[in-house]
Amino acid sequence: MNKRILVVDDSATMRDMLMQFLQSADYSVSTASSGEQAFELMKTEKYDIIITDLEMPQMDGFGLIRSISELDWEPAVILVSQHDERALHSARELAMAYSVNLLGMLTKPIEKSELFAIMNEVANTRSTSRAGRETVLAESEFMRGLMSDGLAPVFQPKLSLKTGKLVAAEAFARWRAPGGGLLGAGAVVRVAREKGYMDVLTYRMLELALEQQGKWKREGKNVPLSINVSSENLRKEDFADVVSGLADQFDVNPMMVRLELAESDFQVDERVPLEVMSRLHMRGFGLALDDFGTGFASLMRLQSIPFDEMIVDREFISRANNDKVARIILESAIDLSHKLGLACTCEGIESEAHLEMARSLGADTVQGYHIAKPMSPDELLIWLEDYDDARVEIKGLT
Repeated sequence: MNKRILVVDDSATMRDMLMQFLQSADYSVSTASSGEQAFELMKTEKYDIIITDLEMPQMDGFGLIRSISELDWEPAVILVSQHDERALHSARELAMAYSVNLLGMLTKPIEKSELFAIMNEVANTRSTSRAGRETVLAESEFMRGLMSDGLAPVFQPKLSLKTGKLVAAEAFARWRAPGGGLLGAGAVVRVAREKGYMDVLTYRMLELALEQQGKWKREGKNVPLSINVSSENLRKEDFADVVSGLADQFDVNPMMVRLELAESDFQVDERVPLEVMSRLHMRGFGLALDDFGTGFASLMRLQSIPFDEMIVDREFISRANNDKVARIILESAIDLSHKLGLACTCEGIESEAHLEMARSLGADTVQGYHIAKPMSPDELLIWLEDYDDARVEIKGLT
C-alpha cells in the first residue's frame, strides 16, 4: 500500500500489537514511545497517517495534536484512548480547532477490524503540504481583480425536504485564475481579512449576485438567493440602504434575497448591527443565522433579532451518525429553530445517510454535494431544468 504509518504510544505492548496489525496489510510502520520522540521523527520524516494514544507522559496526545498542526505538511491522524467518549470528544474538538486531518478515533482495547475499517475508508489519503494547499493572492492582484472580473460567483441549490422544490441558491465566491479556471474562495477571503477588505469583498459579491438574479428574472427564471455578509458590513449604518439600492438597480424583489450572517461573526454587544438587520428585515430581506452551534454566542439574542432561518453548522451533520454529542446538538438546534418560528437548514449534506439524518430530525431545507455542487449561473439553470424534468436523481429525495 506504500503508506507510511507512525504509531505513538508509551506502551510497548500496544505499539507491537498495532505494528503487527498494520504490517500484515503491508503498511510501512514506525513507532515512537512518546509525543516528543514522535515530533522529532516528524521533523525529518513525513508520514501519511499518525496513530497516537491520548494519555502519555510529558507530551500527551493533545500536545501532539498541537505540534502536528504546526507542521508544513499535513498527515492524517487516528486517536486512541482507554478513556470514555468525552475524552475522545474533547480530542476531536481540539483537532478541529487546529485544523488537523482527523480520520477517526478508537477506544482501547483496539480491535483489528475497527482499525482497518478506518484505514480502508482512507485508502487514497495522502499527506499534503500546508503551504501549497491554498493559492496566495497578492493584495494588488486582489484589488485589481475585485474591481474588474476577478470574482466569479457560483451557486449551490438549497432544496426543501418536504416538497423537494428549490428554496434558494446560495452564492459562493470563486476567483478567476490568470491562467484560466476558477480558484476557491480561500485565497481571496484570506487577503480580504488580512488587509481589512471584507466589507469591500461582501459588497462586490452582493453586486454580482443580485446582478445575476436580475438577469435570471429577465429570462423568466425566478431564483431566490442566499448571500453571505460579514460583520464589517453590518457595522455600517448605511448598509441597509446599500443593499436596497442594489436590489432596486437590478430589479430584484427583496423577498427573493436572504442574507446569511455567521454566528461566529455576530457581535452581541453592538447596537448598529441590530439596527441594520432590523431595517433590512422591515424592507423585506430575509435574514439567516449561519453556522449555528459553533459558539452559541447569540443564543440569548435570537428573540430580538429578526432572523427567519437558522443554518446548522455542517460539522454536526458530518459527525451525528457516530457522535452522540453532535447528534444531540443537531437535534436540539432543529427543535430550537422551530420553537422560535424559524426554518432550519442543514448544510453539508454529503450522502444519502446525511439526508436521512436531517429528515428524521425534522430539518426543513438541505444543502450540500449530495444535492448538487456549486455551479456557474448557466450550469445552475440547466441543472434546475433537468431537476424539474426528473432527469436529475437525488437518492433519498427524488
